[in-house]
Amino acid sequence: MAGTQYVQLVASLPALGPPLAAKSVPINRVQLQRRLHDMLTPDHLSELETAASMLAWPRQPLPETDADFVRKADKVLPTLRSATLRRLMQDQFELRTIMAALRRRHAGQDAPAAGTIWGYGRYVRRLREHWREPGLGLERTLKWVLPARDKLEKDDAVGLERILLEAAWRQADRLADTHDFDFEAVVLYVFRWDLLDRWIRYDVEAAATRFGTLAAEALDAAPMPLKADPDLMEAAT
Repeated sequence: MAGTQYVQLVASLPALGPPLAAKSVPINRVQLQRRLHDMLTPDHLSELETAASMLAWPRQPLPETDADFVRKADKVLPTLRSATLRRLMQDQFELRTIMAALRRRHAGQDAPAAGTIWGYGRYVRRLREHWREPGLGLERTLKWVLPARDKLEKDDAVGLERILLEAAWRQADRLADTHDFDFEAVVLYVFRWDLLDRWIRYDVEAAATRFGTLAAEALDAAPMPLKADPDLMEAAT
């Protein structure tokens, strides 16, 4: 029956909880992938893998330019049968395009010239026309843009990452409201699982970096006997 094809699969997936609140993923990657491979139809598994390869933008090959990626998106999106999956991908590509504009402007670059292929979606023209405005002309429509700009200006990488992941999560949540036990529900779960996993990993790495910085500062401020003395080191050997 349409809409209930994956009742068993969805029911077997543990809740992800509030956006990015968990300290660990409720199901590990190996277990999740095994369930998807065992319980999705071959066509749906292929469609999910195609979408995942596009959504994993940070892992795209470095030689690929913005224009190459946009052309690839224009080619792949029409092949997806699920309108919800296409909408999910479009939302994420637009989010990343807006963030690319903020980063370019922060780096002192001018707006891309008209006709240049550099971004995807509905906002490309507006971004170019409102390039010098703090919110790129989108602050009323997308509440996360100004906070993201502020984090970027302050070089707060952790805060910026959190804002972007929460915005992506909210986009997926809105789409999930109309899906319970169908293929789209599975895709939206996997997408949010990946956001949670990405945040946990990023947060751990950031915490380790912060700890290393604090440890170095503490060592610099420590009394001299606590620091490595070349003479003492030589005597010890």
